[in-house]
Parts: sequence; C-alpha cells; structure tokens
Amino acid sequence: MPKTIDAGRPKKSRSWLFNYFGAGLIWGSSFFFIEFANQSLSPIGLAFWRCVLGATTLYLVLRIKKISIRKDFKFFVLCFVLGLFNTAIPFILFAFGGHHVSSAFSGMANAITPIATVIALLTVFRSEKVSRNQLIGLVVGVIGVLTLIGVWQGIETDSWVAVVGIVFAATCYGFGGPFIRKFIEPRGHPLEVAAFGQIAAASALLFPVYLTQPLTTGAFTWQSTGALLVLGIAGTGIAYTMYYPLLRQVGSAVSSTVTFMAPLVAVTLGVLILGERLNWYEPVGGLIILIGGATAQGFFRRRKSLAL
Repeated sequence: MPKTIDAGRPKKSRSWLFNYFGAGLIWGSSFFFIEFANQSLSPIGLAFWRCVLGATTLYLVLRIKKISIRKDFKFFVLCFVLGLFNTAIPFILFAFGGHHVSSAFSGMANAITPIATVIALLTVFRSEKVSRNQLIGLVVGVIGVLTLIGVWQGIETDSWVAVVGIVFAATCYGFGGPFIRKFIEPRGHPLEVAAFGQIAAASALLFPVYLTQPLTTGAFTWQSTGALLVLGIAGTGIAYTMYYPLLRQVGSAVSSTVTFMAPLVAVTLGVLILGERLNWYEPVGGLIILIGGATAQGFFRRRKSLAL
C-alpha cells in the first residue's frame, strides 16, 4: 500500500508566498528567454535541452539533500504520463509559438492555466473541492487576461496554429496540477523525487524525437546559451522545487494561479528589454489579474488555512 503524503511535507519555515512568487517570477520570465534560445535550437531541441538541464539540476538537489529514489514501477509510469502532457508537449508548443507571436503574448496566454485547472477539477478530477472564491477569482482573472491582450482588437500573429498551440500548452498545465495531487502525491515520494521523475521522463521521451532533426538551427551565441541555461536550470529545475511544495500547501486550484504572474513579468521584460509597445489596457489588465489572483487565494476574506 502506498505511503501517505506526509513524507517530504514542506517545512513550515518555507512560506508558500516564497514558493508562489518565486515560481511565478521564474516561469513568467521564461517566455523572454525562449525568444533568445529559439535562435539556436528547434522547438523540440529547446524542449529537450531544457529538460536535460532541469533533470540534472533536480538530480543534484537529490544528491545534496541525500534523498534516495525507491523502486516504484507505477510511480515511474505516472511520471512518464505527466512528463509528456505537463512538460514535453507544452515546452515544444511554447517554443514553436515563440517564432510567431511575441513573448508578451505567450506569457499572457499562460494565464489560461488556472481556468483549465478549474475545468479539470470539475470534470476529470473531483477529489479537490473548488471554492466559490476560487471560481470568482478565476473569472476575474480571465477578464484581466482578455483586457491585458486587448482582445477586442484581435491578436497579431502570422500563424493561428501557433496561437492554438500556445493555448493548448497552457491547458495541459491546467490538468497537470490535479493529476499530481491525485496520482503522484499518494505514492509517498519526496517532492524532489516527483519533480525529478517528471522532468527526467520528459527528457527520455523527447530524446528519440530530437535525434530525427538537426541538432541545432543556428550558431550558439552568449545570448542563446545563457537563455538556455536559465530556462533549464532555473525554469525547469529550481522552479519545480518551489511549485511542488506550493501544490501541496495550497492545492492545485490556488497554485495554478501562479501563472497569473506570467503576463506581468512577460510584458515588463518585453517592454523594457525587447522594446515591445505597452498599451494603456495592459497595466489595467495586469491590475485586474492581480485582484483575481488575490480573490482566488482568499485574501479578501478570513480563512484559517489555504490547504484544500
């Protein structure tokens, strides 16, 4: 019988706010770095090397903390399922989309994740209870995202396939959280092992596909190399050491709202560094998103615990 999820429970000294904002800032900036890494690698190549660097980082974390990986065949199978739909496919689609839409749009579209999470909880995964505040917050968040992108004037892109792909990628992330809560956590493995299993499995799945195409699409530069290292080590490694504890601390519905930070970070980096134009409705939408996220987390009412 699988062990309970008490093993590896996050220490109280590490605040869920630290995990929340840490993961949000790292993942929000990933769309900015994808712009540079795309200069040297194909979407599949970028996804593969992100996973390899992320898995290596997480393995080093396991070694430093002296955490062992116990044999559990079902756990390994679940990691491959999670690695495919929650890592490999989204990484490829976001990298592909980066060739056709702005990094700001990719970051803003990623805020679809909490909406997909609520849909997942209401349909496929019913073990978690979705509160009224979370539903209200997510609806407000959607309004904020639509405002942020100026949906009334259309989306500028040369490929609607890329737009659909990015939306699908964010939807995959939405189903990932509930899947982890329902199937991965009950196996009783430490959080670091679960994170490593997911990313390592994605690396293994991407490897044979990567070998079917050119290993690089352009010369590596300091920019593209640095961006790849940040995406792999921080975005695919360190960020998961924050997200998994957050998922256990506050549940998948609330933890998924970490993607509400992505539009704010992506737009800020796009404007300040990439020179993208900032329209009046973007900061307004950003404020609405923050209000939605705060509502979903219960900041506007008294609450004894954030855990679901």
